[in-house]
Amino acid sequence: MEDSLIRYEELLKLHPDIEKNVPLQHIASHLGITPTQLSRIRKNKK
Repeated sequence: MEDSLIRYEELLKLHPDIEKNVPLQHIASHLGITPTQLSRIRKNKK
């Protein structure tokens, strides 16, 4: 399984506006990570 950061970046490449249209909780679930982990990824990415 790929690193969660890589999966998140690939998702953003395919769907650049996904964060505006889908709750972050659902994105985290789709990636197989917790909302807290997604929050940390997003914080470190900026």
